[in-house]
Formats: sequence, C-alpha cells, structure tokens
Amino acid sequence: MYEKMIDKAIQCDLCGEKHPDGVIYKSADMIYLCPDCFQKIEEMPQNIRESTERILLGNVL
Repeated sequence: MYEKMIDKAIQCDLCGEKHPDGVIYKSADMIYLCPDCFQKIEEMPQNIRESTERILLGNVL
C-alpha cells in the first residue's frame, strides 16, 4: 500500500529521480517511488512486484 505525498527533497528509490512537482509515493516499508515508477510497479504481476520491493529494501531473500 502506497501513500501519495508531496516532498521535493525525496528522490525515487527505483530510478533516482526527483519529480519536478515533488509528487512521491511512500510505502509502509519506506520505499519511495516517483509517479512513473509507481505506475510500473503497480502494473507488475504480484510475485515480480514483491521481488522488486525486496530488492529496493535490500533484502533479496
């Protein structure tokens, strides 16, 4: 579950970019995604999304 927020100082954990308007999505696990990466993550099949989120957290097991 991701929460939409505005913060121009936070960069995306997946692509490393900062959205010009400061729009960022934060997960309960403290993963931050820009709108483009958030949309890509949401379109992934569940098992691939979970693996990608574990990689972003640094826990691949």
